[in-house]
Amino acid sequence: MVSEWNEHRLDEVTELIVDCPHSTPKWTDLGVVVLRNQYIRNGRLDLTAPSYTTEDAYQDRIKRAIPTAGDLVFTREAPMGEVCQIPKGVRCCLGQRMVLMRANRKLIDPNYLLFSLQSPHLQHQISWNEGTGTTVSNIRIPNIKAFRIPTPPLNEQKAIAHILGTLDDKIELNRQMNATLEAMAQALFKSWFVDFDPVIDNALAAGHPIPEPLHKRAGKRVWTPDEGTRRVSAMDGANHPRAEARRALDDKRNPLPDAIQKQFPSRFVFNEEMGWVPEGWNPVKLGDYVTVKRGGSPRPIHDYLVNDGLPWVKISDATASSSRFLMDTKQFIKPEGLKKTVMLKKGELILSNSATPGLPMFLNLDACIHDGWLYFPKKTLFGDLYLYQLFFVVRNELLMQGNGSIFTNLKTDILKNHMVVLPCIKLLNEIEDRLDAMHQKSLFLQLETEFLTKLRDTLLPKLLSGQLHIPDADRLAANSGVGVGSADSDPRHVS
Repeated sequence: MVSEWNEHRLDEVTELIVDCPHSTPKWTDLGVVVLRNQYIRNGRLDLTAPSYTTEDAYQDRIKRAIPTAGDLVFTREAPMGEVCQIPKGVRCCLGQRMVLMRANRKLIDPNYLLFSLQSPHLQHQISWNEGTGTTVSNIRIPNIKAFRIPTPPLNEQKAIAHILGTLDDKIELNRQMNATLEAMAQALFKSWFVDFDPVIDNALAAGHPIPEPLHKRAGKRVWTPDEGTRRVSAMDGANHPRAEARRALDDKRNPLPDAIQKQFPSRFVFNEEMGWVPEGWNPVKLGDYVTVKRGGSPRPIHDYLVNDGLPWVKISDATASSSRFLMDTKQFIKPEGLKKTVMLKKGELILSNSATPGLPMFLNLDACIHDGWLYFPKKTLFGDLYLYQLFFVVRNELLMQGNGSIFTNLKTDILKNHMVVLPCIKLLNEIEDRLDAMHQKSLFLQLETEFLTKLRDTLLPKLLSGQLHIPDADRLAANSGVGVGSADSDPRHVS
């Protein structure tokens, strides 16, 4: 990269570069957080499911340096070259195969250094062994210290970090909002069609008996412990005053509109195959209402791969997605391969049946799918959004029936023979409408994220090389709809 800025070695602009302890910490259920490589992706530290160690182990692992807010953590291998910043309020130590870096704030802004290490210029240095001209799978401390970092004036560094950080924060906010939408959609689906909450509510209101396996769930449908005690005692069939029950339900939460609530039954019946199900909801095989087909693969596939052709969906494309949408593919095939595969239109629902089986995705482009994917060309009653949520609910159950010598395979017959309960058509239409509102919002957020990610990735190398200057970058960010404000108020900056 040709840069207008001077470059310095990484060890010239940092106060310390410290390797991690070369030992496995003692794992505990609670204690001090241990940072692990898999928690670091795309410049962020994800501690939603952290690992812990003991206080004694923590003290042993910080002998070389105590990780502090604003320090950077860099992964040496598996994967190599991921980097994040330790946030405020996190008391932690390093796991294995990572390095702790502390910026010399008189010379380099830690936020700027974070983005520098993610730039193509640095990633090339990370993965390329200049001595042998080969790629490497791990990197040694001397090589890390020798990284060449573009170092504009400090005020310029802070401005660059602020612009990139504002875009990055918006991308992360969109990801979190999409995760919330996914959780809301799944909670709604489970409440109606797995836990049968509205049916329980109707049964309680009518004084009808609640089957013993549903007692625990029914106990959660109450507002106070006293009310719960009275309801559970009434679940074996004793009369329960309708008006009192209805008032208690209304006090607990905003009820469904009466027109929808009335579509749910108020009794349960026992089915030999599925246990207790709502009265009138008939157990059916999914394959009687949904056509299940497999994709196809031209072989040998390497003879059909090209740099520009028909999008070719791999399982890795789906697992790399941060939402329910598959926005693009890394590989393409020749048009000649079309007769040996399946081309689907944008918006189609697909389900993985190998490698990472049982993963549903929506295509956001016309694309070809190989035989590691299932698709659903014809559907009666059940819509795509219903099926998407259903697949997540039953995924583990389906995989228990799969088999394969290398990977668990989700065979078409397993899915076709899976039993589901069939509610009334009005409820199926209602759930599709409600899920569609969340689906469209999720798509909007993902499209915005794609745009912001491309903008950030375009700005990053140009800002770090000096090819693009702050006023121009400010205008580009503002035109994207993301206000950048002042670098002095950047919440990323750790003083």
